[in-house]
Amino acid sequence: MKTASEEGHSGIVTLSIEVELGWGNHDTGNFERLSENGRTERHYLSKLLDATERTRVPISFDVVGHLLLETCDGTHESPHPDGWFRGDPGTDYHTDGLFYAPDVVADIDSASVNHELCTHTFSHALFDDVSRETAAWELQQAQDLSRRHLGRETSSLVPPRHHTPPYDVLSDCGISVIRPATKTRTRTKVHRFKELLAGPLPLSELRETDGVVETSCTTNPSLTAAALPSGRGTTHPAFRCLPASVRRQYHFDKLVQATERAVAEGAHLHLWCHLFDLSNAQQFRVVERYLSWLDSFRATNDVTIATMAELPGHVERAI
Repeated sequence: MKTASEEGHSGIVTLSIEVELGWGNHDTGNFERLSENGRTERHYLSKLLDATERTRVPISFDVVGHLLLETCDGTHESPHPDGWFRGDPGTDYHTDGLFYAPDVVADIDSASVNHELCTHTFSHALFDDVSRETAAWELQQAQDLSRRHLGRETSSLVPPRHHTPPYDVLSDCGISVIRPATKTRTRTKVHRFKELLAGPLPLSELRETDGVVETSCTTNPSLTAAALPSGRGTTHPAFRCLPASVRRQYHFDKLVQATERAVAEGAHLHLWCHLFDLSNAQQFRVVERYLSWLDSFRATNDVTIATMAELPGHVERAI
């Protein structure tokens, strides 16, 4: 099986952002990095969408299906074990904006840029911990909501917390593109510090496996910086000795260098983060700057900015 680079394609850049809000940690109850009712995340999503309108850079937004609901009673007949939905407040998006966000989905879907709305399962299900029946239920629920609220199904899946779903379930549920993570080797703490601060970012693999196109990513968010605060969280103490301006520049340089390398090698680069990761001034400044740079860069370089749904057209189909 040949990769995209072996086939002589131009460099490909894919950006994906996980929109999960409260569902990302409903099983742990840890919402420290999120704002009340998701107000800050909505604010920065609006700023991000404005930036993409200026730059015409499309993004794959990976949305937990339950967020499409305006309201529900908090109970769901599912094959999940009892207690899985205990975090669902059973209200509506005016009351609990971390668990219901049809307004967020509508804002993305109404943008003039051709963003993708792909699935992050119905309730942020962890595939390694659930049965095949539960995995199928999660994806079918998400597809049903997508048809009902958007008028279409999605062809792409970002598995929560990088868990691996059963691939035969994917095809049964209309999923043809998936974003698995490539685990990095164990490194020393010093090596890890340098890697997270200054990189380099690894390129991604774009391949087909069992009829599904895979676009690999890092385990840690790569569009946003580990050396800057994530959402409402605080910066890791290891990075605080450096001024924030220096840390921002390091990460911007990482993004630029990885993009230039993808183009030079005719390879694929997949950058990702959560919506809450970029929802502060420090992170957003870097992301916004990179989008502007990427727009200018593609004007004079052989680079394709492709959503996950568009990636099958860039990889050789197995015969």
